Amino acid sequence: MQGQCNFCVTKTKRILVQISLGLILSVLFGLGFGFFVMLLWNGLVPDIWGWKEITYWQAVGLVILTRLLFGSHGYHKTANHRQDEVPAQLSQQKVDDVARKGDKYYEQWWKEEGEAVLEKHTKRVVDNKESSD
Repeated sequence: MQGQCNFCVTKTKRILVQISLGLILSVLFGLGFGFFVMLLWNGLVPDIWGWKEITYWQAVGLVILTRLLFGSHGYHKTANHRQDEVPAQLSQQKVDDVARKGDKYYEQWWKEEGEAVLEKHTKRVVDNKESSD
């Protein structure tokens, strides 16, 4: 029982350290990114449009504001994608997998039902096409 408790404590400590490091790194990255936004703004915008230069903290505020306004730019789309947006390669892969699984039954089906169904379908399509012409 004591071993399980120690495992839980060490795992919890490790998770808390990882979360803390993640937060620290994201704040440092944001602050560093604010510096580059300030440099770009002050190097381009005053010359192009005649607007004022901004301070470092205004640039950090711009970074935060743009993140709030524009969000994550679709980084989490994988959970929300529709089925018809699956790349063609993956769709073909699924078809091939299903075909391989059904191979042992396909020949039997084709002999018993497939040829007749195909002929019936072809006749119906040809008749519809002739009647619409």
